[in-house]
Amino acid sequence: MKIIRLRPFTFPMPRTAPPATPRARLYWTLGNALMLIGAILLAYVGGLYTQAEYGRYAARGDTDVPPPAPVSAPVARDAEPAPFVAPLPFVAPRLNTADGRLVSDVADVVTAGVPSLVTRLVIPSIGVDSKVVEVGWEIVQQNGQQVAVWQVAEYAVGHHRGSANPGEGNNIVLAGHVGGYGKVFKNLIDVKEGDQITLFAGGQQYLYVVQEQIIVHEEGVSAEQQAMNALYIAPTDTETVTLVTCWPDRGPEKFKYRIIVRATPYGTALDPLSASASGWTVR
Repeated sequence: MKIIRLRPFTFPMPRTAPPATPRARLYWTLGNALMLIGAILLAYVGGLYTQAEYGRYAARGDTDVPPPAPVSAPVARDAEPAPFVAPLPFVAPRLNTADGRLVSDVADVVTAGVPSLVTRLVIPSIGVDSKVVEVGWEIVQQNGQQVAVWQVAEYAVGHHRGSANPGEGNNIVLAGHVGGYGKVFKNLIDVKEGDQITLFAGGQQYLYVVQEQIIVHEEGVSAEQQAMNALYIAPTDTETVTLVTCWPDRGPEKFKYRIIVRATPYGTALDPLSASASGWTVR
């Protein structure tokens, strides 16, 4: 009988890693730092994208989500803090600014404006269905003079406080971004005469028909031309809807022009820069 001797099993000893050199430690540290920075940037960009998408969704007219709040226009670096000024009546803003903002002179009479009732704007021809939020202004000091800088609605359409509500027989001034944020008026350039516009206000729907689209040059023009341009958004004595946005949104001519769309209640007409239309239509 053959006897088999079993050898005891032993685990192999792990190899001892050679001591890390200073260069290897440096590479390890840099690699981990880069991965950490990448993760932080990814989370930041993802958060911005999510916030933007939510803002666009909240600004849609067919959702029940509260609309995005308007954001104050940035103040110039050389602007000085201005003392508190009570609410002012509507003053048609000058269209010409260096960065597309709307700036107006400060009115002398201090009274409260009529609150906005407009909640939604629909322009089927260019696929716009947006909530409308009231936008006001802030008083700032620029070049030794007080001016009113209008707020900007980021994703929704802004209704200028103090301009008319539907049914009041005056100019209803609505502005929106052509680029950035929700780009709510990015296709305003494609609106044509005869297109329909519907405003929702006070539980009613008001139907308007586009009468004209104008592109005006704003940057670098004379004071007389600026005054003529401002007439399009000045108060009127008949029902008018005026939509305003900057143009174009890129290139060397960025924001040097304004697209202005004017509409009147269904069944009426509008003479250029006049108040020949009357009445309004509710549906």
